[in-house]
Amino acid sequence: MTGAQKITEILELYKKETIDFDVYIVADAQAQTIRESDPRIAHADESEFFSRSEFAGIASAIFNVFGFAKVFYNEISFIEYFIREKIDPKGCIVYNLSRDGMHQGKKSLIPAFCDLYNMRYTGSDAFVISLLRNKAIYSDILSLHGVNVPTTIPFYHNRTSCNEIMNLLNNKEVIIKNISESASIGLYPQCKMLLTAQTYQDFCDIAASVNSTHVLVQEFIHGSECEVLVIQQQGTYFALDPVEISFPAGKDFMDSQMSNNYTYGFKLLTGPICTKVRQSAVQAATILGIKDYARFDFRIQNKTPYLIDIAGTPYTTHHSSIAYLFDQYGLQYEDIYKTIVTCMLSNYKSN
Repeated sequence: MTGAQKITEILELYKKETIDFDVYIVADAQAQTIRESDPRIAHADESEFFSRSEFAGIASAIFNVFGFAKVFYNEISFIEYFIREKIDPKGCIVYNLSRDGMHQGKKSLIPAFCDLYNMRYTGSDAFVISLLRNKAIYSDILSLHGVNVPTTIPFYHNRTSCNEIMNLLNNKEVIIKNISESASIGLYPQCKMLLTAQTYQDFCDIAASVNSTHVLVQEFIHGSECEVLVIQQQGTYFALDPVEISFPAGKDFMDSQMSNNYTYGFKLLTGPICTKVRQSAVQAATILGIKDYARFDFRIQNKTPYLIDIAGTPYTTHHSSIAYLFDQYGLQYEDIYKTIVTCMLSNYKSN
């Protein structure tokens, strides 16, 4: 079955669903989230939040699809409202796009709260969504199960990390990343470098500029980069067609500026490698216990896909690879949200 056929099948199931629930959208938006929040909260970098126009597109699509919807611009507002108004968990679903906070478990608050009240929500549970924030740990897990991943090491700013880093990555090109951030936050052109004994001090300085305590150091995989959406329907995983990222001339990875300014494009990945990418994505989703959907990012070198990142709640904005893919399938932007919610409902029914 092709990706387009699978989505068409799910959309037919959507037509048979009884939409008798309210939708609560929990999402963090630039300026709005901080303005409405408890001042004691340590907020995430605002570049990870939705802009006004980005969220307008998402919210209007969900409103058009499901009708009764209420938006919460921070996690605590939703929790307080749910408790204060004594909302019936059976009469609603949560469309979870929350991402505020400074620590690795920051995306797990809403899933944990929903599970506490036995409330249906989109995306993975608190354990999995937290696991996906730590690339080093899930890379080790996937590597043990035969999924190709680059050498990936957490680096702390002290000399105890030096020997391990140099033993594994000496004379290799590496990329230095925030250990638990997304949206390429803190990722700049200088974060890719050749690591040698002579460049070690430069490496330490760059790492400190990315994060003052610890970073992730990953072997840089040369080649093309692609993103593949995996959906889970009735407990079964299916990988859609991989979307290749088209970088501007002279660029070969997504840095912060490129991510923030959308100076990149997309095209469908072609050739036999697509099968390998899809198989690897499904294998990873199965091992990690993804719920409903997630996006898996790969670099392809010598006809081998290497999994470099996983987005548990990937961006579905108009300029995302997911929106591009649905457009290539000849579908509407709103069909993204029909698909995700239908998958979510089917997974709760199958449990």
